[in-house]
Amino acid sequence: MVDAVNNNRDAVYTGIGAGVGAVAGGAYGGWLSKPLLSKDAPSDAFVRRYYDNSAKDAAEAAKKAFIESDAYKNAGEDVAKLTDIVKANPEKFGVKAEEGKTIDDAVKAFVGEEPKAADLKSKMEKAVVENANVDKKSGKELTKLKNAFEKLGDNPDENAVKDFVKKHAEILGEKADGTSTITTKSALETKVNSVLTELNGKADELKGLIKDKKLDLSSASDTIKKAAKDTKLWAGAKWAAIGAAVIGVCSYIGAKMTAPKAEAPAEENV
Repeated sequence: MVDAVNNNRDAVYTGIGAGVGAVAGGAYGGWLSKPLLSKDAPSDAFVRRYYDNSAKDAAEAAKKAFIESDAYKNAGEDVAKLTDIVKANPEKFGVKAEEGKTIDDAVKAFVGEEPKAADLKSKMEKAVVENANVDKKSGKELTKLKNAFEKLGDNPDENAVKDFVKKHAEILGEKADGTSTITTKSALETKVNSVLTELNGKADELKGLIKDKKLDLSSASDTIKKAAKDTKLWAGAKWAAIGAAVIGVCSYIGAKMTAPKAEAPAEENV
């Protein structure tokens, strides 16, 4: 009877070991599978990260150009001159006149009362970065829209199209109250493609670097290389998390099996 119990326990441990090994192997295999590609095209994750990195790089480039501009350099610590820069290009800093007020009022609100030059300069530089991509949607949002549209099917009826517009009204720039003029699949496709123009452009650019199911990064830009690295790190982290979870479950099962069982209480004599 003892041998039978041990044999059963060994069988379970063997299964646990196989499970852990499979997960570890799967994690390693997932890492080596290069999550940059989906068949012969760049994966959604890779495109999304390239798109987002491009936006970050553009924002940093805008900040660098602003800091190195003659007007900014010449202003130095002069608050009046710094204020004039904001007045000359309010949109660069996200300064807009509210209803019933002038652009000068908006500039004054942005600059503040008796500001210190250092604080104002820091605020201006931060605003330039924030407004470099002010109307740009995130890669995650755009990818969700793309995937949702693909799931809509080839021949959705008018109600299905209207429901889609309502659900994605904000990113489509449409009203969510059902008054949108988009009622057909073709009209919706035109609208979706217009929103996805830049994301699709990034995908096409990456496709040009794919040869024989391998991505040639040797001549790629630093932005693409960083996106590739980010995508691999993300995929590796995902596989590691899955592996850790399964190993945790297996450890729990092992602990339960090896835990000493409490002895049954002795029966009392009646």
